[in-house]
Amino acid sequence: MSKDKKFLPNFIKQNINLRISISVIFLMLIIPAFITFIFYSYRTNYLIYKQNAINLVVRANEESIHSLIEFLDPIVDAVRVTSKMVASNPELINQEKITEHSIVNLENNLNVVSYFLSSKDGSFRQVQRTNQAIPIAGRVPPEGSQYVSWVIDRSKNQNGESTYTFFKSWGDVIAKFTSPNKYDPRERPFYKGITKNFSEGKFDIPLIEDPYFTNSTKQAVISISHPITVSNQLLGSVTAQVKVASFADFLLKNKISKNSQTIIFNEQGDVIVHPEVNLGFIKEKDTLVPRKIVDLDSSPASVAKKIYDQIGSKQIEFTFGENKVPYLANFNSFPANYIKPWIVMTVVPLDDFMAELNIINQRLIIFGIFAFILIAFLTFYFSKLISKPLESLTTEIQNIFTFKSDDYPQVTSSIYEISTLSNAIKRLKSTIAAFTSYVPKDLVNDLLSSGKAIELGGESRYLTVLFSDLKDFSTLSEITPSRELLLRVSSYLELMTYAIKEEGGTIDKFIGDSVMAFWGAPLLDQNHAYHACVAAFKTKRRMVFLNEKLVAEEKPPLVVRIGIHSDAVLVGNIGSAERLSYTVMGDGVNIAARLEGINKEFNTDICISHSLFKEAGERLWVRPIDQITVKGRKGELIIYELMGIQDGDAETAPTEIEKELCIFTKKAFDLYMNGSYVEALVIYEDLVLRFDDGLAAVMVAKCRNKIN
Repeated sequence: MSKDKKFLPNFIKQNINLRISISVIFLMLIIPAFITFIFYSYRTNYLIYKQNAINLVVRANEESIHSLIEFLDPIVDAVRVTSKMVASNPELINQEKITEHSIVNLENNLNVVSYFLSSKDGSFRQVQRTNQAIPIAGRVPPEGSQYVSWVIDRSKNQNGESTYTFFKSWGDVIAKFTSPNKYDPRERPFYKGITKNFSEGKFDIPLIEDPYFTNSTKQAVISISHPITVSNQLLGSVTAQVKVASFADFLLKNKISKNSQTIIFNEQGDVIVHPEVNLGFIKEKDTLVPRKIVDLDSSPASVAKKIYDQIGSKQIEFTFGENKVPYLANFNSFPANYIKPWIVMTVVPLDDFMAELNIINQRLIIFGIFAFILIAFLTFYFSKLISKPLESLTTEIQNIFTFKSDDYPQVTSSIYEISTLSNAIKRLKSTIAAFTSYVPKDLVNDLLSSGKAIELGGESRYLTVLFSDLKDFSTLSEITPSRELLLRVSSYLELMTYAIKEEGGTIDKFIGDSVMAFWGAPLLDQNHAYHACVAAFKTKRRMVFLNEKLVAEEKPPLVVRIGIHSDAVLVGNIGSAERLSYTVMGDGVNIAARLEGINKEFNTDICISHSLFKEAGERLWVRPIDQITVKGRKGELIIYELMGIQDGDAETAPTEIEKELCIFTKKAFDLYMNGSYVEALVIYEDLVLRFDDGLAAVMVAKCRNKIN
């Protein structure tokens, strides 16, 4: 009783540990997997969203340039068309009907605030929209007026006055007055730029100016001018003025995200257009002074421009502010052949694109936590489901070992393995109970403690036996230190053991450098001969790599010789009551050992018997060696050298040379067996010359002996 009491607490402790162990081990596996999954998913999603954001910024930046060009091109085309029209009729510069044309252009493009023509004699003719808040020549535009024309005619008088005419529409004049003139278009930057282009031979090139402040419209504009030329003579220019605010509105409407900014600047870093117009310029008196982007007070754009100036990369990633907010920036220039070499910069906080990612990650974490809790609950539940019946089964097994007669109810479980184990224990209990009716309990107890009883005996079975040996091992053992010899032989034995194991063989014993193995026992194997040959040839191939390593270490290579034979032998537990061995015995074992030794006589590596050839020859590449007499056997038998496996993989397939050796050796052997020794000699000698074949050299000597 004391022994039983001591046992039960240990059992209970083990049972508790089993349940906890299953749960803890499973949780230890699932927690790292869960964390890895969350981290990998977040990282993968983040990189995908980030790359999409970069692609979007790049695409938006490029599209901004294309859209700006599409925004400017109609205006450029309009001034070009007007200049060509005037060039075809120069008198239009000083004719009123050009005013109608200018009004039509204003009506066709609401982004243009004024059109004007300037001539080389200083004449000037402008049409612009009126605004009640902007005085014209010191006067408030009359109510109802839509347009005003400003005309300076110096064709006859260089001191011509300025004439202002207010229109409701063309032909519907509301008011008209004159005032002294101090304006000369030839002194303005746009005209000087046109003149400069003309002097450089650019007769048909439009001119786009950087923003400036115009007194007539009291706002920042960008002028687009085109020369009027006749016979390569400059007569004047046509100019359209576009509000900078129109560009700014355009940039604001085409924002790619809530907090993105697109800014246009020139090669000097001066702001051309800022989405917030007033941030791009400083007004001094009646002029606008552009600000440098790098001077924009503490803005992501200024940081991006500084980095751009340093590294010159079009795509930039940087952080901004105390919170190190990540930003993306992309820079792109207008096409090299375009009128103005402006640069467009798009700056976007990365968080603008990450809102959806953050939602996905939050859901992922919530789902993961819920899944983890569910898995943990299921783990504890199933660990209990498994451990509880195992507790009962363990108690019953202990009772069997101690011959207790307590009748416990059979354990039932929906788990297949536990149910099977319960049935097996029940049968075991019944068997032992019946066994103890015939055998004393003490003896049964000894048998139970040592496992099952082992008895002498065996059976005759047709199987395949393999023997291997190392060439010149005795010489090698004399010149090699014992430890080094042990390591080298162990490498060979390990290599061969793996090959035998891969092909389902049983290693009988190691005898020094020799290996004895067999196929077909204890488990039946219908292809025992084939599998033995595959294992042997794998060994031969792998010995090549082992020898390469040995040669590299300046050590002599190892050559393995193998003999294989299929025969009926005795297999089973053989020995005495004190010492048993599961092995094979019989004449077939002796033949296999003899075949291994025959390799030395014929300079071959793997020698197989004719009985094995009959078992698996159609699946092998072999060549006949000779017809020999084996001690203890009547008659002669043909032996073969194994050269490869016909349906094998790359490791066991023969080389082309090995195939040729098989084919030509077979021809020579057939001649040899038919007594045509001269013809056989020719083929064998050819094999010696072509391949330095050892077997052929032996057979050459035999043929010559037969001939002589």
